[in-house]
Amino acid sequence: MHEEMIRRAQQGDTAAFRALVEAYAPGAWRVAQILMTDREQAEDALQEAWIDVWRGLPRYDAARPFRPWLLAIVGNRCRMLGRRHAIPTQSLGEDLADNLPDPHDTYAEVAAREPDAALRDALACLSPEARELLELRYQAELELAEIAELYAIPLSTVKSRLYRTLAALRAQLTSAAPAALDSSETTR
Repeated sequence: MHEEMIRRAQQGDTAAFRALVEAYAPGAWRVAQILMTDREQAEDALQEAWIDVWRGLPRYDAARPFRPWLLAIVGNRCRMLGRRHAIPTQSLGEDLADNLPDPHDTYAEVAAREPDAALRDALACLSPEARELLELRYQAELELAEIAELYAIPLSTVKSRLYRTLAALRAQLTSAAPAALDSSETTR
């Protein structure tokens, strides 16, 4: 069904393209939200990505999966828009620049709502890149191959990064567990 929509959209059928947008928009939106810190910027990046998809459809190789191709375009647009909107910290005073929140640390906001304090603390210890990888895999529910295409890196690199990230998360949780037990013993 999607293959037929793609073929028709490649031939300039706007109704077929609209159907593709409706079918793939939720996943593309989740990726844009993860990669962009600002909702409006995520919307802008996604809108520009759909324009890129429309323009690129005649060259799209239908033998390849559509979703990873689309998500790579969304990722590229997010990175381009992120560079355009980067805060030039050298123009700010050093004290002010040091006190600004990390614009790529939206995961801290999400983690703050996490009811499990140990998990929240363990996630906060990860790098922004590691948290982004976890978000793409487990919140946006991307396959590892899709993440590899999104970042334009080998699948083996994604696998090893995810393995190391999960190992670091496990280590943080393991080291937090004895500390939590020790503090509960002292309160009795």
